[in-house]
Amino acid sequence: MVGGVTVGSGIFLLPGGGAASVSSGWMLLFAWFLGGVMALLGALSTAELATRYPHTGGDFIYLLRVFGRLPAFLYGWMCLTVTGGGSVAILALFSAKYAGHFLPFFQQSPTTEVFIAIIIVILLTTLHCLRVTVGARFQSVLSVVKVGGIIVFAVYLLGSDTPAELATVPFSGESWKGFSKALIPIYFAYSGWNSAGYLAGEVAKPGKTLPMAFIAGTSVTIALYMLLNSGFLHVLGLQSMQGDALVPVTVLEMLGNSKAIILVNFLILVSVLSSLSIVIQTSARILQSMGENGVFFKRLGEIHPFSRTPVIALVVQGALSIVLMFLLDIEKLVDSTTVVMVLFSALVISALLKVRRYSYNSGKEYTFLTPLYPFVPLAYIGSALFITVGVVQYYVELGSVLPLWGLGILVIGLPVYFLWHRTVT
Repeated sequence: MVGGVTVGSGIFLLPGGGAASVSSGWMLLFAWFLGGVMALLGALSTAELATRYPHTGGDFIYLLRVFGRLPAFLYGWMCLTVTGGGSVAILALFSAKYAGHFLPFFQQSPTTEVFIAIIIVILLTTLHCLRVTVGARFQSVLSVVKVGGIIVFAVYLLGSDTPAELATVPFSGESWKGFSKALIPIYFAYSGWNSAGYLAGEVAKPGKTLPMAFIAGTSVTIALYMLLNSGFLHVLGLQSMQGDALVPVTVLEMLGNSKAIILVNFLILVSVLSSLSIVIQTSARILQSMGENGVFFKRLGEIHPFSRTPVIALVVQGALSIVLMFLLDIEKLVDSTTVVMVLFSALVISALLKVRRYSYNSGKEYTFLTPLYPFVPLAYIGSALFITVGVVQYYVELGSVLPLWGLGILVIGLPVYFLWHRTVT
């Protein structure tokens, strides 16, 4: 699951953006490695939180147990209104765009893509309404195809006999500025490492299974990203990668293998479908946990007696994602919440500092303790704040107020919370 949701479309769409601001190939590879280290710092910290609080809901549960109902509700509110249904809508539309290459009886158009996206959302939502093992097996197949395809692709590139040079450039102040800018898209390419925690309540032996999932899944992702970017640099070199929106296609064109482009499109489709499948599965667990803990409508927390899955939460999320496809510019909507959600991730990791300080315990045995504590959680929090500043600077340079949209959605959640709290109490 961790590898499946993390290794999504980012590794295919973001290498050009990551390369745009660095001055050497070695610096680009180090940026991808450092981005992975950031994710691993978060994974190590979250692994301890997940084993202390092995309940369905992930980050929502950690915020609820450590900081209380209001921060947890606001996190769930962002998921309900934007990052859950909105992410499902975006990934479904992106899947539909690539699925169109393999559906010759459909004429490519925005209307067709929306139609295909709706079908994809309905099918995957229905799949995850079945028993958890059904969705898990489907996800395993997608992950094996995706990871295997990336390895084969990377080995093919590295085996080409037209290597480009990895130029070494003296490090300077401008180099550092460009390097820090490159970390922004790379950081988001690693997002998803915390996905296992959302299903913690449905995991056997969470004390052993969850740390392995967080750490191994993130480590495999780092290895895959380093391998594939090495392949891109080997063939194209840094200059040809810079600013390219679709490096995998360019690299195959460079090698004169246009026939393999269809395989790359298929690999991208599988990667996006894999991420979409897990987002549908995990985001619905946040809504489920909100219902179970009385933070929002209790019906969201109901579990189907046969399938043992949160059918109502899944259906509500699927319906919301379909509505968003028609009503809003969902890509801008989700992008607007970037700063808020990165800050939420820092708050989640800071929960571990409070847990350790006051020796809070969930009453259950746990077997994992974050190594090098408190350096690991503090380093992740620092990284998240660094990325936040970088994202804000990026939008300021563009003259955009997009991050304020996300802040506005968060603020709207405050009266909703107090109204709900007053009504139910």
